Amino acid sequence: MNAGTIVNATGSDTIRVWYMDHGRISYRDHRNRSWIFVSGDMYDLAFLARQLDESGIFGYSMDTMRNVHGEIEGIRIPVWPSGIRDLNAIINSIGMERKFSIYNGDIDPVLRFMAERNLGFFTLENPMDPDPEIPVSTIVGRSMLGVPYDIEINGRHFPRIDSDAIYEAYRAITQGTIIVYSNRDGFFRKILQMILHQGYGLPRVTTSDGSTFESYGQTHYSNPRVSIDGKICIESDSFAYSETGIHGLIEISRTSGLPIVTASRVTTGTAVSSMEEAYAVRSGVLIPVRKDDHEEAKSAETLLNTDSGGLVLQPDPGIYTDVHEIDFSSMYPSIMVRYNLSPETLQKNGAIKIHGTPYSASGTDRGFLASALDGLLQRRLFYKSVKARSGLYGMRDAALKWMLLTSFGYTGYKNAKFGKIEIHESITAMGRWALAMAMNIARANGFTPIHGIVDSLWISGSGDVGKVLSQIQERTGIGIVEDGHYRWIVFMPANSGLGALNRYIGLRMDGTVKVRGLYVRRRDIPPVCKNFQWEAIEILRSCMTPEDIWAKRKEIMDLEARYVRSLRYLPLEDFRIPLHVTRNPEEYSVHNIQGMAIKEAVDRGYRIMPGSRIGVVVVDHHHGIVDLDGTHDGIDLKFYERQLSMAFRQIGFIVRSCSPRKKQADLFSFSV
Repeated sequence: MNAGTIVNATGSDTIRVWYMDHGRISYRDHRNRSWIFVSGDMYDLAFLARQLDESGIFGYSMDTMRNVHGEIEGIRIPVWPSGIRDLNAIINSIGMERKFSIYNGDIDPVLRFMAERNLGFFTLENPMDPDPEIPVSTIVGRSMLGVPYDIEINGRHFPRIDSDAIYEAYRAITQGTIIVYSNRDGFFRKILQMILHQGYGLPRVTTSDGSTFESYGQTHYSNPRVSIDGKICIESDSFAYSETGIHGLIEISRTSGLPIVTASRVTTGTAVSSMEEAYAVRSGVLIPVRKDDHEEAKSAETLLNTDSGGLVLQPDPGIYTDVHEIDFSSMYPSIMVRYNLSPETLQKNGAIKIHGTPYSASGTDRGFLASALDGLLQRRLFYKSVKARSGLYGMRDAALKWMLLTSFGYTGYKNAKFGKIEIHESITAMGRWALAMAMNIARANGFTPIHGIVDSLWISGSGDVGKVLSQIQERTGIGIVEDGHYRWIVFMPANSGLGALNRYIGLRMDGTVKVRGLYVRRRDIPPVCKNFQWEAIEILRSCMTPEDIWAKRKEIMDLEARYVRSLRYLPLEDFRIPLHVTRNPEEYSVHNIQGMAIKEAVDRGYRIMPGSRIGVVVVDHHHGIVDLDGTHDGIDLKFYERQLSMAFRQIGFIVRSCSPRKKQADLFSFSV
């Protein structure tokens, strides 16, 4: 192998490895012969062997290998990666889809190549080391229904896409190794066409169609992907990139074993699953194509007791002072590692009791999942402890945090290679026990729990928080830290009038504000409403006590009045509402804003895909007129006044909750 840092790899039967050495990229190609393993009844395996002999195409050998449960006998069949899918289909056909279990038959070929040779992407000698310096060019912008009208190249904004902008885009592509691009509504593809039209030469460009997919119950749309020979192309709308930046994406590639481009395109759950697969390959553990460890039969009582999800303590709406927010550090992954939870370790008479369930875990044999996640967990806890030193460590921490958040969910996913629903139930059961234990310890130390949700707890009081944290960690075996100490925090009401689980605003002792669930955090709200709330939050930031907030009521009311007066004069973009399309256009029958926008787009010949996002300005809500691309004049003032009223309502509740006499609040215009 060449010297240098491996930054990318592509291919299947031939793997091209990209090396970065002293700022230069070099390549080396490697042939990549692979194999699959087939287990089953010995009689059926003998029949399969005869079929392979008669084919004269496939060689094979009888072998003994191991999966997570132990050693198994079977047939090992060498094959090129490009032929694995067809070979899987042949074997399933011979076995009538039920006689054989196939292993190592659907692993990403690059991931497998790297893991089998114990190679890694962006490897570090020391976790504090910086990432390699790779030239990054960023080309992002906006289109209005397929027509680019705004572009930013390496941080420089071009108000018009003219010949100068196109030349700068061309230069950025030629000078960058990593190209971060925006292709929403085909933006980057159109820019590349403009570059070629102006006569500039580019390496070979390939594009794919966009696609709709489901993830965690939500519909998403993946923008058309662009690849440029010799470049690492990252879509700026990628969840991993948008949440963690280039350095976070590099960390996901480093940890998962996936090439950086693949890491940018998959969910963080898939990244964790890939990390587990790479760990299995390196450890010599077979990976099933289809797992067959179905859910065990349970009584109704057992099902109700074990399958209960996370524990929640609903807050009473209102303002609280001197509040500590304490969080378990990566609670669910920590439980998996601490209590040795893995499909092969779960049993009925193990040494490690799983509270609230009939299950227990082995206390002797280290489980596969616990071992695979241990390194990820320790790496994340390390970067969490040093992230204040550098933004680089903060981005690595954020990337690992997202991977750990999804590692739990995959244990209950039906297609997870190493999942099992009883593991999922055991993790949540231990989580409920740990949070309940934390509440009891807080009470015993003079604190009052006011809100709790799964792995976070808010407690009020002036006792020794350090002592509480120490006792919780000692009792549960799970790390826990103080995430914030609030001068005041307001928990907002839900529509039912009860406290909302994740809607609050609080001022920490260090002067920072934490906001969850308000309009400023939502993606489907017009900017005018968000701008109002941000200005109001800046006013609240100066308030040290509830009395200070109440004293600011006139300033808040004046802000409200100013926004109402300014509606006629604000730029059109302040009223554009980002909408998430969740269904096919023909499935929208309700005459709401979303339905109006989709009908307008379809009538004008634009293709709208489920999962995509479009921005609209409401011109006349009553008559169903919306603006998609600036062709209409004006806005529906009454509609936007109602939108602002709902934004005022949230801020109004904060002020009203501080009233010394609640009845006085009715004199003011906060419509709660």
